[in-house]
Amino acid sequence: ERTHGGNIAIFDRCKNEHRTLITTSYKLMLRKGCPPGTYLLDPKSTSYLLEQVLPRLLRTHGVELSPCTFLTRCVVCNGNIHRVHTEEDKRAVFGDHGAADLIDSEEEMDVFRCDGCRQGYWWGDSPTSSASRVFNQATKLLRVCLRGGVELKDENITDEKKRKALMGAFDFVDVAKERQSGESIARETYTELSAIEWLREDKLSNPFHLKSAYAAHGETVRDCLPFTNVTKEFVGCLDYIFFEPLQFDQICRLKVPTSFREMNASGARQGHLIPSDIWPSDHIAVGARLRLKPNGVADGSNKNGMPIATADKNVNNDTAEPAPHPDRCACGCVPNVYSLFEMAELRKKAREKKKAEAASKLSN
Repeated sequence: ERTHGGNIAIFDRCKNEHRTLITTSYKLMLRKGCPPGTYLLDPKSTSYLLEQVLPRLLRTHGVELSPCTFLTRCVVCNGNIHRVHTEEDKRAVFGDHGAADLIDSEEEMDVFRCDGCRQGYWWGDSPTSSASRVFNQATKLLRVCLRGGVELKDENITDEKKRKALMGAFDFVDVAKERQSGESIARETYTELSAIEWLREDKLSNPFHLKSAYAAHGETVRDCLPFTNVTKEFVGCLDYIFFEPLQFDQICRLKVPTSFREMNASGARQGHLIPSDIWPSDHIAVGARLRLKPNGVADGSNKNGMPIATADKNVNNDTAEPAPHPDRCACGCVPNVYSLFEMAELRKKAREKKKAEAASKLSN
């Protein structure tokens, strides 16, 4: 369903009502205008795993449970459900919903009706009734949330009358017992919640002064690294290299393509998409060669406390330069494996050799 402006209606509603969209459709998340923070559920997951998602969603959104409000919203229009008191109104609800056999029934039933769409609801004592199944499922989810560390409104209230009013039809649930059985889960989620609180800060900061290896000489990351992932469904930059200029000097960086033309030199249809025979991964390799600065101080350590070795103890470490190491040093400071740069050069030579052989065969 779309709005008059051509937007997907549910997207606009989420934004206007400050709601979080929960979906099982991966394709829906790829649509233009999908609200930030949309939560994707795997429809193939077991019911147990899906139930474990609920406490996490409620915790991350700071929701407090109020059991007295459970089962008070209409499943048709989300209106408010109110109790029907008079016998005449009860018979009208039964009649409107094709339950004529209940009109003259002597069974005591709690009957409700939506104040919006007039949808009727009633509770029966039969354990196999749909109402009982709904109530049992709601009780199960309440217990799952309590064990999962979701906050309960006025949980520490001591007045028994107020506690029953807060719990409503679920006052039989032992909150303390459920909390105790879920202590291990609560401990596991402490770090997660701390990270979420950090992300909610107005201004995020860190103690580092980082620079991108692909934003040198006044350039921006967007100029030098417009994308590292190019597929049918997504084009964008997902890979970065950051370093502290006070600690490192950048010697060089791995060249990356900055246009689809460079990705598809042969001009093949959709030849810019990766992985391909030229680009074997769905991510373009990024790399940089950095050199650690000495930054020595008088006690023989740099400002991060890393020792600096010198040949003469009388040498002032403030000005001493580290002894140079060959590319394939035997001391083990660099593993005896090819770097990204060397591998890229080898691939380039292999392609050139292959082209030369093909050209030689054609000439013969």
